[in-house]
Amino acid sequence: MAGTAPSRSRLTRLLRLARSTTVFDAVLALGCTLIAVTVHRSHLDGVDANRTSDLVSTALTVIAVAPLASRRSRPLAALAACSIGLLGLMAGEYVVAVAPVGVLIAFYSVTAWGTVRAARHGLVVVAAVVVATALLRPVDLSLEGVAVNGALLVVGLVLGTGVKERRLLHEAQVAAALRDLDLERERADRASLEERLRISRELHDVLGHAMSVMVVQAGVAQHLLSARPDEAAAALARIADTGRSSMHELRRLLSVIREGDPSTHSAHGLVGLDDLPALASGMAAAGLPVALDCSIDGDVPAGIELAAYRIIQEALTNTLRHAGSATVSVTLQRRGDDLLIDIVDDGRGGAPSVRGSGRGLAGMRERVAVYGGELTTGPRRLGGYRVHARIPLNAQPHDAVPSQNAVPA
Repeated sequence: MAGTAPSRSRLTRLLRLARSTTVFDAVLALGCTLIAVTVHRSHLDGVDANRTSDLVSTALTVIAVAPLASRRSRPLAALAACSIGLLGLMAGEYVVAVAPVGVLIAFYSVTAWGTVRAARHGLVVVAAVVVATALLRPVDLSLEGVAVNGALLVVGLVLGTGVKERRLLHEAQVAAALRDLDLERERADRASLEERLRISRELHDVLGHAMSVMVVQAGVAQHLLSARPDEAAAALARIADTGRSSMHELRRLLSVIREGDPSTHSAHGLVGLDDLPALASGMAAAGLPVALDCSIDGDVPAGIELAAYRIIQEALTNTLRHAGSATVSVTLQRRGDDLLIDIVDDGRGGAPSVRGSGRGLAGMRERVAVYGGELTTGPRRLGGYRVHARIPLNAQPHDAVPSQNAVPA
């Protein structure tokens, strides 16, 4: 693995180099320079009054075009250098040919990539070039050439300003999107932390209930130990069973300062599967008919009962909020050592990000992942939405962090 790191690093640098605007500008400058020098040395687009091209004129032609390589990194300097080369050709009465293209492209680059101050200075430089051209009056610059070059300067100013405005708008949109992404990550982290605290509080209730049972049974065993040893032994066995179940829950609870949260209790104790009919009745009263089928044989650990209740509660709440006019069926069954939960509605359906946004979907994933189970959510092919959870009944709670990707049903 260590040997692959340098190659990956080099590949990354190569990809960045290929995408770099510096490479494009260098190629542009090289191409323009070759064309300008070739035309200049061929004495094309010139008149007899012009001096014959030599090393000085060739160097001035290169100066008039080659600075385009830095047209984005140093746009104002590139414009000034190109202007000096062009004015040198005109002052020396050499063939100008296509050398003005350097000033035109550099002026566009100043308005498109430079600061507002650089754009203002660029206007000053171009104005100085125009004034100097009028004073030098090059013999191979016709009125048509003056008109064309002036129009090209105006076009460069308009295009450069438009490109700059669009680029600044794009950068602002990207920055806003990055801020929104950071806020969304912070909200997701906060929701996960809040849900973990909520689960810890509820597990505290489970353990408190278990400890109360153990204390009562210990008192019974102590009272019956000498008179009725068989019943005392049965009480001690129940203490052992309760203790083993509670130890699994205790591994999930590390250090939580519990605040009062009456929502975790029903009128007769901890919420669980027995409270599902009341939950269904409440949803029906709110306008969501619920068909409940709970066929569970045998005992279910209190922590898993609590997790199942909260999963169903959150799924029904999401259906009530987002599914519109719908009916929902809730099915709980025991298959082998697994508790299977299915919540299916016939509403509008929708993506998981819509039907289970915010803390709800994260909370359901967290509860299932605590026991090493699986959660599947997604729209149904025939319409509606489905939430399916599988929770191993003999699993020991742990601190697994659930996946953040919903799996379509």
